[in-house]
Amino acid sequence: MRKAVVILLFVLFFSCSENPKNAVSFYFWRTEFNLSPKEAQVLKDNNVTQLYVRYFDVALQNNVPYPVKPIAFKSKPKVSKIIPTIFIKNEVFLNQNTNVEQLSSNLLKLINQINSVHKIQNSEIQIDCDWSLESRDKYMQFLTILKKKYGKTISTTIRLHQIKYFEKTKVPPVDYGVLMLYNIGKVNAEGKNAIYDKEIALQYLPYLKNYPLQLKTALPIFSWLVHTRNGQVVQIISKKSIHDYQNKITFESDSKKHVVQESGIAFGDFYKKGDVLFEESISVNDLDDMKSLMHKYSKHPQTEFIYYDLDEKNLTKNKNEYNF
Repeated sequence: MRKAVVILLFVLFFSCSENPKNAVSFYFWRTEFNLSPKEAQVLKDNNVTQLYVRYFDVALQNNVPYPVKPIAFKSKPKVSKIIPTIFIKNEVFLNQNTNVEQLSSNLLKLINQINSVHKIQNSEIQIDCDWSLESRDKYMQFLTILKKKYGKTISTTIRLHQIKYFEKTKVPPVDYGVLMLYNIGKVNAEGKNAIYDKEIALQYLPYLKNYPLQLKTALPIFSWLVHTRNGQVVQIISKKSIHDYQNKITFESDSKKHVVQESGIAFGDFYKKGDVLFEESISVNDLDDMKSLMHKYSKHPQTEFIYYDLDEKNLTKNKNEYNF
């Protein structure tokens, strides 16, 4: 009997020590909301209850903050919670003429207009802005005003450097942050990983133990091609794989390196003989590694992972391969 009790305690101890199953969410980052059957199935299969939906961007036009490409809902999201996510260019807060009081009012007004037309209710807004030391104070003031006017949950995106140097960059006055654990390295012409570079990530993640704000984590499921010429980056090509170039451009391929054999045009871009395209994507092992690192280093329990972004072009593999 005593042996059985010991075995039971052993099992309970290790089952409790394992990381709990985290909630799965997605960013939706297109200008028209209309899910494909595959995208809808992914939401169903992963019991997704909330989506972080890009409502619009804010950029400067004629030196004034202006909304860019507001979302159009072609169908109503079949999830219980929609979180409007607003991307604001850092230039908005660097601009001396930006009135953050007016900006917060205009932002809430447009969100309410979109919600009213499509009969959507919200209890949270997320702001995505990679602020700098020069824009820091105005951005923090904006968030304080927005939080007061909205009266509900406000969250913001956080970059790794804002974790390590938070005493300089400051901690946003919001309810929680979302750490963007991607685009970590520098896009380069050598084929080195830029979406996720564990070596660089580990230069920042240990500082999570000192970061005071509750954090969730955003993880990448996208890929891209880096188009290079003569050792220089020409462009980043999103939402395309090397297979999309079949019958358009001839390559000599070696692993993720693809060398153009004959000059030609594809998708409106010119590819010169000798140009090199590097393909970078995120594997299941990469995602598992990122999640393990966050469980290890974050002082706050990781209850939700948000994947960027919900798009059939990012879901071309078997529906459960990414282990959502």
